[in-house]
Amino acid sequence: MKNNSSVFLFHIFMFLGILISISSNNWLSCWLGIEINLVSFLPIMTDSSSIYSSESMISYFIIQSMGSSLLYLSVILVNGYFTFIGYLIIFSLMIKIGCPPFHMWFPSVMEGLSWKNCFILSTIQKFTPMVLISYISMWFMVVFVIMACIWGSIGGLSYSSLRKIIAYSSIYNLGWIIGGINMFMHSWFIYFLIYSLTLSMLCYLFSLNNLNYLNQFFLIYNDLYSWLIMMVLFMSMGGLPPFLGFIPSMFMVYSLVSMEFYMMCMLLVMSALVVLFFYLRVVFTGLMINSLSLKFNFSEQTMMVYLFGMITMFGFFILFLLKLYL
Repeated sequence: MKNNSSVFLFHIFMFLGILISISSNNWLSCWLGIEINLVSFLPIMTDSSSIYSSESMISYFIIQSMGSSLLYLSVILVNGYFTFIGYLIIFSLMIKIGCPPFHMWFPSVMEGLSWKNCFILSTIQKFTPMVLISYISMWFMVVFVIMACIWGSIGGLSYSSLRKIIAYSSIYNLGWIIGGINMFMHSWFIYFLIYSLTLSMLCYLFSLNNLNYLNQFFLIYNDLYSWLIMMVLFMSMGGLPPFLGFIPSMFMVYSLVSMEFYMMCMLLVMSALVVLFFYLRVVFTGLMINSLSLKFNFSEQTMMVYLFGMITMFGFFILFLLKLYL
């Protein structure tokens, strides 16, 4: 889509739908905000440079319409059997965020989008349903946490497309976020913010260098500092200490252990090792391929890369402050 005033208007209505949903005091207004957000995001998904953007837009519209219809049906019946309706509301919201076992549409839709839209779909579009999920606390949500961790960690091992790797990483992070919704207050929100920040930096670098597949990723980088920042970002996405991405994981593990959810905590940590493996696989392979050609290179385009490096290193300072004052 061209950069004109209509794009700005669609973005405004997209965020307006989010504000309507999270500030409403009834489920009908929440559904209305979700629909405004959906209709505003569909034109943003169109991209003339990609032949698959229209297919992704139609697939996203069909799946979201199914989730919205189920949510609207639940809203109509909410005054009746609340326990059963609570199940329907949870199912409809899980469909909208692409949580397993309703996740099969998510990687295919991500494959046809630009990196900016991939970031929006993985973070901003999931914020409203997760806020609504936090209103309903049910025991069976543990099942969604387990499935999200298993499918998200194993699914990314078998693909060479960077978009599908990011998609399954997003599914894996849903397990942590949903697991934290019923735990320590606002722990899931801290996790979501730091994950969104790290993913925005990663998507910006992929878009800057026009990276789509792993073979391009291995061959395009000959700048030592860019490789170091990319390596740090991947390890931060995998939750490796002491980088920035480890901080929300540390809070989540502390919350789970303090509430004696030991099995869930062990499952999340074990799945984090699998996710860290397919991030480190990319980094180490690229470093070995480009080890003879890496050199320092400074240009105006790399200023954002240097800024990303400093942001990612905030994990060192946070851990130092926690060690100093606790």
